[in-house]
Amino acid sequence: MTQQQLEQAAAAAAPAQPRCVALPTGGSFTVTNARVPTGCIHGGVPGSVSVCVDNLAHLDIEVVRGRIAALHPAGQATAAGRRWHSQGPVVDLKGKMVLPCFADLHTHIDKGHTTERSRNPNGSLSGADRSTARDAAFWDEQDVYRRMDFSLRCAYAHGTSALRTHLINMTPKQTQLTWPVFMHLRKKWAGKVELQGVSLVVLSFFRDEAAATALADLVAAHGGILGAAVCCAEKGGDPSDDWTTCEQDRDELLDRIFRLAKERNLDLDFHTDENGNELARGLRYVALKAEQWGYQGRVVCGHCCSLAFQPPEELAKTLEAVRRAGVTVVSLPLVNQWTQDRSHEGGRTPRWRGITLLHELRQAGIPTAISSDNVRDQFYAYGDLDMLEVFTQSCRMAHLDRPYGDWPQAVTSIPADAMHLPEHGRIGVGLPADFVVFRGRRYSELLSRPQYDRVVVRNGVPLDCSPPSYEELDYVPAAIRAGEVPVMEVSFAADGQARVKTSIGGPVATREQLPPAGKSSKPAAAAPAGTPANGRRSGASNSGSGSALVLQPGGAPGGRYLQLLLLASCLMAALAAVGTYTSIVGLSWLS
Repeated sequence: MTQQQLEQAAAAAAPAQPRCVALPTGGSFTVTNARVPTGCIHGGVPGSVSVCVDNLAHLDIEVVRGRIAALHPAGQATAAGRRWHSQGPVVDLKGKMVLPCFADLHTHIDKGHTTERSRNPNGSLSGADRSTARDAAFWDEQDVYRRMDFSLRCAYAHGTSALRTHLINMTPKQTQLTWPVFMHLRKKWAGKVELQGVSLVVLSFFRDEAAATALADLVAAHGGILGAAVCCAEKGGDPSDDWTTCEQDRDELLDRIFRLAKERNLDLDFHTDENGNELARGLRYVALKAEQWGYQGRVVCGHCCSLAFQPPEELAKTLEAVRRAGVTVVSLPLVNQWTQDRSHEGGRTPRWRGITLLHELRQAGIPTAISSDNVRDQFYAYGDLDMLEVFTQSCRMAHLDRPYGDWPQAVTSIPADAMHLPEHGRIGVGLPADFVVFRGRRYSELLSRPQYDRVVVRNGVPLDCSPPSYEELDYVPAAIRAGEVPVMEVSFAADGQARVKTSIGGPVATREQLPPAGKSSKPAAAAPAGTPANGRRSGASNSGSGSALVLQPGGAPGGRYLQLLLLASCLMAALAAVGTYTSIVGLSWLS
């Protein structure tokens, strides 16, 4: 079954979800009595519009042929004798809040939805790095495509119209996989989710000038953005961190990054200071280089957690440098509160929230965005690319209320501006009618419930879709099927569930799809039509044809004894020094 067939089957099987309001599907209509955050209104609030204490404007919105034709004070669009731009249906929202579609400036959809197969054992930042490196053994083109596409479907259903993802480029395998998949998905999702890609390597990567040049060329060829992690390890900022801090040659490496970007007209996007170390000042180093190279307005820095630990005089220097350089800072509250100040041994309550100084950045005149970051991976075990959830939790963690002010811009127009997308993240006359209607009428309602019955409107048409089911991800990667990720041990629980232990932890198979202990594994069934030339697929057929999970060491032909496989697996497990039991009930074998 192809990916398109899977999506169609899932959509057909999903029950229709009730929505907070029924909107016409013809692309031309008027909604009355909407409440819209004033900071999200392009061109300013129209005259005579009532604005409440929480900066919500009470509006009527006219939509004509998929674009916003007019904004009126509430009730005036339908006033007697008034000539409308739209002669379409009129829907009374009864005070429901309307936000523009979201822009998600910092994500990692290439590694999303891997948390169960390569679990971060202690939730720490270093644990995430190690677990992510181990998970690379599972990656192939179909695996990366499935997970990235799944993520985009989630974001789209929740109301995101633009998304920037970082792509791990630390190994040739990752680089060769992620960019072609990214290009395919960018084309597939054009007009639905504006997709941007950033190369993700550590600062020390740029010591190899030939490799750095080749990466910059690759990024330019794919219309991407050049990136790096600066002072971003757990010991980031400490001279002993020669991975992301690079104390001895930091200036030279940053100059090389800016030179490569400028020669190819590339924007830059950095991970900086993802720790609680006072000496981590990557944000300042990047800002000073941005000003030096004339790169104002073309640089984004994410995380910036260590700002919370800088003394007042050092903080002032950093904020001034960032303001002058026109750097956009993007905070990732959900992820940073999960990894920062976490005890590796457990049993200790964190003493700080892990987030950067959002209020101080905004007061300094620095464009400040908020984004999803990681979703269901080693850096954050939860999330769904729902920017309303991100905004809700950010309001609670960073006290973005009392007043709410223009903070909704942090998930709409500010990230859209950093992505150079002037028609995204705002509601205004002449712009596409891309917005989300929520049942909540005020922030106290909007931020108290998940708003799963929201209505996402794109080009004036309400979407009829829901986030995909996690069951679509219940497949065994080709690396397991081919024996490239060795299986250490197979056992069964009392209820018959299979428990498979690999050298990196991972998915499981049902009893019927595993060879008996001590027996040689059977050759795979004949490859179905459409199987790649190398014979590997991301899953097995669910047609009942009996395709087996082939447990072969190193991808060798069948006929090897399971004892030899277990011996080799145990050796690799000892070297990897990790092994995790995972149990999944009722796997759906997807082809």
